[in-house]
Amino acid sequence: MRTGILLVSITLLTVAVTESGTWEQTYGTDLPEQAFFSLITEDGGILTCGIFIIDVSYSIVSSDGPGGIDCMLVRTDSNNEILWERDYFSGPWVDLAVAGVETEDGCFVLAGVTTTVEEGQQNWIFKVDDEGQVVWDKSPGTDYDDWTYDMMETGDGGFLLAGYVDSLNGNGPVISLLKTDSQGNELWNRQYPAAGRGMAEAVMETFGGDILITGYVETEAKGNAVPFLLRTDAGGNEIWLETITGQQGNCYPLDLTLMNNGNIIIAGYTESANGDCDIWVGEMTTDGELVRQETFGGRMDDMAFSTAPCPLGCVIAGITSSEGAGMDDIWLLCIDDSGKEVWSVTHGGVGNEGAEDIIPAPGGGFIVSGFTSSWGAGYTDIWVLKVDEEGRMN
Repeated sequence: MRTGILLVSITLLTVAVTESGTWEQTYGTDLPEQAFFSLITEDGGILTCGIFIIDVSYSIVSSDGPGGIDCMLVRTDSNNEILWERDYFSGPWVDLAVAGVETEDGCFVLAGVTTTVEEGQQNWIFKVDDEGQVVWDKSPGTDYDDWTYDMMETGDGGFLLAGYVDSLNGNGPVISLLKTDSQGNELWNRQYPAAGRGMAEAVMETFGGDILITGYVETEAKGNAVPFLLRTDAGGNEIWLETITGQQGNCYPLDLTLMNNGNIIIAGYTESANGDCDIWVGEMTTDGELVRQETFGGRMDDMAFSTAPCPLGCVIAGITSSEGAGMDDIWLLCIDDSGKEVWSVTHGGVGNEGAEDIIPAPGGGFIVSGFTSSWGAGYTDIWVLKVDEEGRMN
């Protein structure tokens, strides 16, 4: 497939730096943007990946042009100054990246989904150099609709793409795991239809080289979505798959991380008895044994989208409409190894804010990536925060 590149002219709107070294930056245009994740680059800067939403009603002039939802990258230096920004697309539909890594040669590999009129929805993995120019891009997968929700680099220099394949057996989406080499060429592709309808949301590699995948599958009895943890060998062959039941409504796990005690934390959200959503956290051993599961939230909707390890246990980032300053706010929540809340912080203004990603920052604290409509150029804009070890902006 051919990938277009458009200079999106992102404007750095605000940078606020505190004496403690925490900061926030907002940048965007008069069209909606939001960040999906950020990477700390080797030179101390940040690469932020998100989406740039163009109104399809007036943007489609040909199948080769930008439009709909396009993938965007913004790279900043160690002083939060923009080095470059790019918009990547294959046509006028959905093109986005949800995960990425910096490679040893100083380039970046990203993965997600691309959509064309001819091929429909496909997995997408592409490499850009340190200036954002495309080195290669590939669309591995099946002849059905494919979607990548997470990607990671493996020890052999290849990449794992986790997500789903739709209509493989005529009954809806099934869990998918695909392996490529270092150039994005498909090595193998596994689906797990025996688990039923469902999809993978996050993937990680164990110290021994096995693969752990989380996501959700639908139960046959009630049709509810329940979390699963799947372990495979390095070739994608299933070792075991365990589901986690006990929630009253649908439960959607969206991320996982390895804790200091060697167990796996899975975070997402679940529907409560009154129909609202609460943050859901499950802890499992790498052998698939459920240690505990907890919910956190208030009267309104609260969701977790990302989790990362920290010295006290793990930190969870998402969105809350139960607390905060406005309609929706970023919610950062730290829990210890026993599942107890250690601290809880919200960030936001009178509009809507949310966190899509959290990663540990060099020297302590965290980098949080998401969106804001309280500040910026209009609609929603990318919002990246550097918070301290207790989630605060000092």
